[in-house]
Amino acid sequence: MYKNRIYIIFALIITGVLVFSILIPAPSAIGQELPNPIGEKDGKPISLLDVILRVLQIVLAAVDIFALFMFIFGGFQLLISAGNPNMIKKAKDTLVWATLGILVITLSYSILKFIFEEVRKGF
Repeated sequence: MYKNRIYIIFALIITGVLVFSILIPAPSAIGQELPNPIGEKDGKPISLLDVILRVLQIVLAAVDIFALFMFIFGGFQLLISAGNPNMIKKAKDTLVWATLGILVITLSYSILKFIFEEVRKGF
């Protein structure tokens, strides 16, 4: 019973602070424009589409590096297979799937870039 009262009081204090901070602006912020924290590109503020495209580029680059590592790993498996048919099949499967992964990643990046450029033209 006592714990419930503490939780209720704590929730009311937090709610009051949030409502108070939202309703009353800071005196130094009145009439001033804040700079874009993301930055500028060619004298224009960077848009959300640019940020999303950059994040996708980074993610796809990381996945592409992993696929390249798997391609090298498949080649290494093929080298150490010593004629064992099971190891050769496993190595070939790794090489095939790594190659397909690199192709899919490259195509997905191209498609996403095209879509974002078309969306950007619409704005």
